[in-house]
Amino acid sequence: MKNFETIYCDFDGTITKEDSVNKFFEMYASKNWVDSEKLWVEGKISSRENAVIQVGLLNKVSQKQLDDYINAIEIDDYFLDFVNYVKSKNIKLTILSDGFDLFIQRILERYNLDIPYYANKLIYNEGKFSIEFPYYNKNCDKKAGMCKCQKVKESSFCYIGDGTSDLCIASKADLLFASKNLHKYCKENKIKHSHFNSFHDIICTLNRYI
Repeated sequence: MKNFETIYCDFDGTITKEDSVNKFFEMYASKNWVDSEKLWVEGKISSRENAVIQVGLLNKVSQKQLDDYINAIEIDDYFLDFVNYVKSKNIKLTILSDGFDLFIQRILERYNLDIPYYANKLIYNEGKFSIEFPYYNKNCDKKAGMCKCQKVKESSFCYIGDGTSDLCIASKADLLFASKNLHKYCKENKIKHSHFNSFHDIICTLNRYI
């Protein structure tokens, strides 16, 4: 087992208990957001196109509704233990998300966590939303809003993820932790990985190698 300087980690559905982006659309967007999501999962549109469509379908949301929603987002019960664990091993942790920076920033602030992250930029102004893609890469194989592969500089790295936005980078990781749809994809495509249900599982597995 190689020593990793950095562990890269997805956010929605991985660090958070639920996919906070999809749940937000369920609560505040037109029901048509599901049609766009289906097209993305089937590979018929890019995640960037999907995000533009879905953000455009959001209804007006008050500041209180937005604050209450973000404040109710829960993280994995063992994520804080995991953060302390990687710090103790002098391993850098970086979040790579094709979700929204607004959610990530607020949640990290809530737990006083100083973790670098890269995500799409969700802009809120007087009840309405727009989105920008500061990390879009026109050469991205998946045409993602946030190209995760572009942000990985190491030749050897560890990745943690759970879903469709992780498919490309997952195949390039030397050590891969997968759950939910990513775990299913890896099984079907014979991609070596370690399945996890919580960050406690990840800590236990890493302990055997570090």
